[in-house]
Amino acid sequence: MLISENLKNLIQSIISTQEFWVINYYLRSMKDAPHSGVFNIVYPNTLLKYYPVSAYLFFTPNAEIPAPVLDAADWFRAMIDDANVDTEELLRYCLSIDPDDRRNPHNGSRMYIATCGDIITSTGRSEMEHMVAASDAIEGKISYSGNFDINEKRLIFLFIFTLLEGFVHKIHDINEIVNHEKLTESIDKYGLTDVTDTKFERQGLRLNDKYYLYNIFLDTSIGSPLADAPKTIEIIRSIEPPVQILMRCDENLAVPYSRRVSTAGIGFQKWRGITLNFNNITEQIKSGKETIVHFDALTLHKILVYIKRGVDETGAEFYHINVEQLWNPDIFIGAEDVIITNYIHGTYYQLCNTFEHIDFSVNQYSREIFEAKYRDADKLTGVSIGVYGDMHYKIWCARGGNLIPVVWAELVCASLDAPFRNIFMETIGGTYMESDD
Repeated sequence: MLISENLKNLIQSIISTQEFWVINYYLRSMKDAPHSGVFNIVYPNTLLKYYPVSAYLFFTPNAEIPAPVLDAADWFRAMIDDANVDTEELLRYCLSIDPDDRRNPHNGSRMYIATCGDIITSTGRSEMEHMVAASDAIEGKISYSGNFDINEKRLIFLFIFTLLEGFVHKIHDINEIVNHEKLTESIDKYGLTDVTDTKFERQGLRLNDKYYLYNIFLDTSIGSPLADAPKTIEIIRSIEPPVQILMRCDENLAVPYSRRVSTAGIGFQKWRGITLNFNNITEQIKSGKETIVHFDALTLHKILVYIKRGVDETGAEFYHINVEQLWNPDIFIGAEDVIITNYIHGTYYQLCNTFEHIDFSVNQYSREIFEAKYRDADKLTGVSIGVYGDMHYKIWCARGGNLIPVVWAELVCASLDAPFRNIFMETIGGTYMESDD
């Protein structure tokens, strides 16, 4: 589609603003898992760069527009007016289809939005006549102006979502998030807030009178059709006696609780379970083995388990057990300048066979360092497999007296991306199961 210079300049002006970044980050963090509630991440950096915001979700019957988009509508309207972009061009930009690829799913979603999204309506036409007219307008056979009643306010919403779809690679690395982040005042040294007594929901949590979306890196997959919270939260909440839960709470992802919007629904996702023989890992601890690497023969992805002895302030001995997923670099495309990995740390006390705390973070590496780390050939590269990332970004932490090994294993599996769960269980002596029951 050919667009005017005015519209080109308008788009560039909008997507370079702080306001657009915040809306983009909010909606990307409001991620809606496919496959009926389960994410299947098979490539690094997916949630930052390759998981689009779908306009379609917000123009279905009874769908609500999220508060950050509502609040920005007047600002967008003023920028459009200043740029002298008329309504007709805006509609053509937002509702255009690919005439050379009739099977493109984008075409179907735009047709649905045009006919059912309350953007353009027809007075005096039947439903079928409206659909035919909308199709003619989308294909350029007739104009929108003069042939439809146009809901200018909803058109602004659609323009915002259209830009979000068109610029899905906006977030490039963790540094970009940290530079915009506004954490709550009651945080610990890792940037986490105590949320033990809050109300957890599918896509976010209630803290005081605010609704915070979960951090973009938290996997919000659920474990049962009627689950009211992500699998990770479900595991932590099932621990008896209850444990303390700390989580990253960003004001950029917060709205008044009364204005919360959710796109989560009921699904028929896979049930998950594990069997665990922790003797394997305890024997490795006894033997003083610090670095354990296991790989999948098919994908060549690796799991790194790094064990380090420590002594707490009471003189009691414990072990740091760190689990990190290492992607096979052969799958990387040229655009990956940094590589982000999921990382789970726990402090294990062998005498009582429990963890004092378990936490989840993501690590960021330059691509060059990560590829050297993966090779595990420090004599050749000067980089050991245990090298720390350029950035360590903590997402959540659970503390308590009943964090037994099976809970640790369940939390690791829930936090690792899909290709690494079975590799991890094979590494420590167990199995990870998924079934369609």
